Amino acid sequence: MGFFEAIIPVVAVGGFYGAIITFIYMKYRSKHLQRMALIDSGQSAEIFKEITPGDKSIALKYGMLSTGIGIGFILGVLIEQGLRWPDATAIIPMSFVGGGLGLIGYYLIMSRKEDY
Repeated sequence: MGFFEAIIPVVAVGGFYGAIITFIYMKYRSKHLQRMALIDSGQSAEIFKEITPGDKSIALKYGMLSTGIGIGFILGVLIEQGLRWPDATAIIPMSFVGGGLGLIGYYLIMSRKEDY
């Protein structure tokens, strides 16, 4: 194994993490520069405030997601055993379906809450 063959994985991994770090740095730097430009021009930087849901709604969201994934996992195992499918052909897709249904349920509950 030559030198170049040995160094390719090192450069690939370093480049991957370097790209991620550069992306995060540029994102926060550009946001900072925009805020400073707004402040310099005498405007408020209130448009950058992020609206976060309360702690209860986040707990509901992740609880419903986890429950949906668990139910999907159980249904996937039952389908696999009932139809005698090989490997995990039903477990993973049913987990995604269950998680998606959990998030849809969360959306429906939160949209009803906002109406009142």
